[in-house]
Amino acid sequence: MGSTKKGMFYVLIAAILWGSSGVCAQYIMEKSHIAAPWLTMVRLLSGGAVLLILSFFHGDKIFAIVKNRQDTLSLLFFSLFGALIVQLTFLVTIEKSNAATATVLQFLSPTIIVTWFALARKAKPTLAVTAAIATSLIGTLLLVTHGNMTSLSISTEALVWGIASAFSAALYSTYPSKLIARYGTLPIVGWSMFLAGLMLTPFYGNKGGDFVIDGNLVMAFMYLVMVGTALTFSLYLKGAQMIGGSRASILSCAEPLSSALLSVVLLGIAFTLPDWLGTLMIVSSVLLISLDSRKRVQAAA
Repeated sequence: MGSTKKGMFYVLIAAILWGSSGVCAQYIMEKSHIAAPWLTMVRLLSGGAVLLILSFFHGDKIFAIVKNRQDTLSLLFFSLFGALIVQLTFLVTIEKSNAATATVLQFLSPTIIVTWFALARKAKPTLAVTAAIATSLIGTLLLVTHGNMTSLSISTEALVWGIASAFSAALYSTYPSKLIARYGTLPIVGWSMFLAGLMLTPFYGNKGGDFVIDGNLVMAFMYLVMVGTALTFSLYLKGAQMIGGSRASILSCAEPLSSALLSVVLLGIAFTLPDWLGTLMIVSSVLLISLDSRKRVQAAA
């Protein structure tokens, strides 16, 4: 298998596994009665620790960032408003609706990013980007109304948390670029997750005693941390390095589709025709943005 095909395979598997991690989180919360904030705290602490260990054995200098005060403050900001908020809003959206809806709503983040940059630069968006924005908005309406514009098919809480998740994912994707360039991806993401978990500990550290636990739930949690966090992230990074960001973004569209399919098959979630149409339209908006970015790169070259 050539390097390009191998990279595409890595990214595709990572996207599918990421989709499965939301389904896994829903299963854990439903069966154990664990609240989303507590699960967020434990997942961040565990996932961050795993990524830092992987980073250390990879040869990264994981403590280098603490020598720079400004970068340390940037990391703390990213930990709070990036890692913590993006994980918390995502899991709360799952708690208020389901994994498929939460994943699709979070997938609005690329549209938010291109809209923000267009406004900030006072640049007229291209036809592809305009189409992507319109497609994502129509897809969201279909997803949350089932085509009936007079009522919501999900709770207002779920919609608000889902939109917040998309905005936080947009910040999470764009803010740490300078830190990652200086210190590497694994150290920054590992520290941000671990520190975010520590930030939640004073509020939820003593609120995890009233839940059901059994062997299946332990295995599900291990899957969420080891596969849904460490393995998927490593595969995506490796694949993205081999095929480039544009191709990786396109293949990552498998994430909401896998989440929707697994939610239907494993959790019995009822996904109606408007839900599927809305999901496909939001995925299409990401494809349009990715293709537009690729054309810009080729034109610049």
